Order: sequence, then structure tokens, then C-alpha cells
Amino acid sequence: MRQWKLILKIQSIEPQKRRKNRFTIILESGDVFGLSEDVFLSMPLKVGQKLDSKELEMIKSLELKTRIKDQAFILLSYRQRSRSELSQRLKEKGHGQKVIESLLDEFESKGYINDSDFASMYATHLVEKKMTGKIAVRNKFYPHNIPDHILNPIIEKLYLSNPPLDLVKSIIDKKMQMRKRTPKEKTRLVNLLKRKGFVWDEIEPAINNIDWNE
Repeated sequence: MRQWKLILKIQSIEPQKRRKNRFTIILESGDVFGLSEDVFLSMPLKVGQKLDSKELEMIKSLELKTRIKDQAFILLSYRQRSRSELSQRLKEKGHGQKVIESLLDEFESKGYINDSDFASMYATHLVEKKMTGKIAVRNKFYPHNIPDHILNPIIEKLYLSNPPLDLVKSIIDKKMQMRKRTPKEKTRLVNLLKRKGFVWDEIEPAINNIDWNE
């Protein structure tokens, strides 16, 4: 029993020099681990304190969750993200699926992530700012795994207020300001519109309305 307690006894607690708000904990066994200030304050530790295995596991588990949460907040500070995208980014950092899903459930309950809000923001950007067609918009959303019952109404509403034919015409008017009306330019323009996700039925009326030098 004495040997077991010795292994879990805290030998030193030191603030880290290069990383603010973090502490290095060294056990008499020689094991070393770091703790954030938030975890350290929530579970006050002191030199000479003896920890049983459950306490040590709880401390490390809380530290892991805090680290993942901090990484998630940093990602969200740059821009809004879908649950699926945030999950993938945290996986890339080496975290397990179980702890990620638990954190994302918490984030959803607190409103930090919301797939409906994300879909509305992103789709609006693609349609109104980038003037993108339906096919390309749906391809952009593929990695985000937004359910159809959320995404479909958002897309349909956007294209009611921004008809594809009007978007195509706006793109053509902008591109043709500095281009000659040659067959080669016509082909380039059609290919551009297809890459932007428009179908031929949406492209043809505007293209045929131009007097091409053929």
C-alpha cells in the first residue's frame, strides 16, 4: 500500500515558463503532466498531496476536455463552422471520436454551433456574394453533412430571391465588359458558368441573347 501511495504523490508543481496559464505536475514516480490554469483552479492541488488512480484519471480527463474545448473555440473564432467540419478538424488534431462528440453535444446545447445558422450563412455567401449555381452550392455543402430537411428550404428560398437566370446574366454582363464577342470567348464563358454550378437551361437564354461574332 505504501508503494502505491508513493507513486501517486505530488512531488512538485511549477508554472510553465513558455506557456502562460499552465502548470507542470511531477509525481514521485517520475510521471509528468501539464494542467491548464482552469483545471488547476477547479481541482486545487498541492505538493505532497496523494492521489488515488480515480482522482488522477479524472484530472487528466478534465484536462483533455479543456484542451479540446480551447482548440474548438480557436477554430470558431475565425469563422462559423458546421458540426461535421468542427468534428473533422478536431479528429485531425488526434482526439478520439467519443470525447469530440461529447464536446460537440455541449456546444450545440449552448448555441456555440448550429447547423441551421451555419447553412444559412454559408449558402447566402455562395449565392449572393459568389453567384454560385445550385449544383456547386450542394457540392460545397457535401463535407458538412447538413441534413436535407435543414439545407433544402434554405437553398430554395435563396434561389427564389436570386433566380439562377438573373445570376447568370449578372456574371455574363460583368465578364463581357472587357471581352470580345468571339466564339472562343463564348466557349470560355459557358465553361465558366458550368463550373460555377449552373445547368444549360439556365445558361442558354442569356448566352443566346448576345450577338456573337460567329
